[in-house]
Amino acid sequence: MRGVGAVGEIALTAAATCALFAIAGFGVTRLLLPASLRERELLWVLPIGACSLALGLSVLGYARVPFVVNLALVVAGFAALGVVAVRRAGPPARPVLLREVAWPLWIAVLVACVALVPVFRAGTPTVPGTGSDAHLAVGTAHFLQGHPPTAIAPEEPVDRVPLVWRSKPPIYYPLAAVATVTGQETWEAFAPFTAVLFGIAALGFFLLARDGLGAGLGGAAVGMAVVGLDRVALQVIMHPYFNQLWGFAVLPFALLLAWRQAYALLAIVLLVGAFAYPLLLPIPLVALAFLLWPERGRLRGLWRWWMVPLLLLALVPLQGVIEKMAAAVGVVVDPDSDLRSWGGDLLGFVPEHQFVGLPTTTWLLVLGLPLAVAIVWELRRQPRALGAALGAILVFGIVVAAWFRPRDFGWYFHFKALAFVGPLALLIATVAISRLRARRWLAPALLAVLVAVGIEGARDETVMTFDQTPAWIIGVRDAADHVPPGDSIRFDVDPPRQLWTGYFLASRPVCSQRPLLGTSYPHVPVSRKADFILRERAWGRPPDATGGVLWQNVHFALYRMQASVPGPENCSREMVQTINGIAITGRSR
Repeated sequence: MRGVGAVGEIALTAAATCALFAIAGFGVTRLLLPASLRERELLWVLPIGACSLALGLSVLGYARVPFVVNLALVVAGFAALGVVAVRRAGPPARPVLLREVAWPLWIAVLVACVALVPVFRAGTPTVPGTGSDAHLAVGTAHFLQGHPPTAIAPEEPVDRVPLVWRSKPPIYYPLAAVATVTGQETWEAFAPFTAVLFGIAALGFFLLARDGLGAGLGGAAVGMAVVGLDRVALQVIMHPYFNQLWGFAVLPFALLLAWRQAYALLAIVLLVGAFAYPLLLPIPLVALAFLLWPERGRLRGLWRWWMVPLLLLALVPLQGVIEKMAAAVGVVVDPDSDLRSWGGDLLGFVPEHQFVGLPTTTWLLVLGLPLAVAIVWELRRQPRALGAALGAILVFGIVVAAWFRPRDFGWYFHFKALAFVGPLALLIATVAISRLRARRWLAPALLAVLVAVGIEGARDETVMTFDQTPAWIIGVRDAADHVPPGDSIRFDVDPPRQLWTGYFLASRPVCSQRPLLGTSYPHVPVSRKADFILRERAWGRPPDATGGVLWQNVHFALYRMQASVPGPENCSREMVQTINGIAITGRSR
């Protein structure tokens, strides 16, 4: 069943995700989307629904409403709002041309399927890529299914919302909701859920091209395709950077809503983007400075007193946004600051050509200048405010990347800046090329080249990306059947693998003589003594084991420990937190 074995569960999760987003987004979109964007209104329902669902679940979550009740109330509330919207504004108008909706939706499905290649390859629900944050992502969503965001629950695989993620519960609530509706574990629902988000991001770039830049249907469709095939965009979803993916998904919608002065929807989208990925904020804010400054007086008049209780409930995530931004500013402005703790799971700089969908540096040297000329030409033909706003974003990204390129461990900020700006530059260049009229064949030929090189880059990324939760990792759950409740397990396991082994054996107290240190992740306690030992089979039999193998799979084996092993036992179901506070200097403590 490899290759097709996961299709059914992927389809179920994707359908549930789209259904929840549609329920949450229909009424809000119907009531708040401006008339100038109504022609493709159906394409707005899912992205607005994703943001609305995140905020709705968060409001009741911080109010400590039990999750199942929370979900039922939010879904019912948005469904009722949809009924009200139809009564007030009528049903959505049928698109003037069905292809205006059908083509971008089809392309969104295709790029989502490309992002799911590692899962198709595994043939079973799994978490793809190498990004170690994934275990905290699925664990946080699982945690929120049973606890409010500020709680501590040692019995859970992730026993609290990570301190450095204090702003992010809103984006984990929708994943928790989808897993609850489908009856899946959050790690099973994770990849299809992110694929839907990636498809939504592609739709955002289509709408930005079509209704922002005024591109034709073909140019906008090719633009969203090349963005969806961009190697770094795929790296964001496949490795996976869940928080950044939310920021990437909301960015094009925020830019378009600001340009069309849809301030209510802009506030919803931008708030979710800020909660999801505070480091995203400078990018849209640069554009909004150009787009919204002439409307600053009108914006002050949008305040309503009913917003006060919502802001009070949002104090905790807003605190997380402020902390993250303050820490980042501290290392950005000081060229002598140590960026070691900001390296993330990257090991070096990502080559610049990958950010604009080109397969090699040679391609960038050949096409870089023509693409830059196309971008400048396209921005100059746009209305002055929009051209200046988008141009400012591109300049900002280049300046940030250049600032961090020569610095030790500067690859984190270099990657984050260009991962947002590169796809936007690629979209603008694609729209410019689509307008060429000098030769009838020239524009289609150049667009075909962009798609072809995009496919090559996507292929390079997918062939090297596998799953981080293969069956032998997930299978350690079965070892718990051989360990009585309350008895402890020592991990004789390579430290990085302890992230997932600890996750799947969270039902028992665990520890290790060599836990994963030197990261921001919580780790298992240090202890030699325990009741049982989970050991990598390649390391042979533990010297302090007794008796035979109690359980094993292709990679791990479980043994009982000798009762005579000296020393105290420090194993625990509670993880050791490595970050206990956030300093505005950019260092965690």
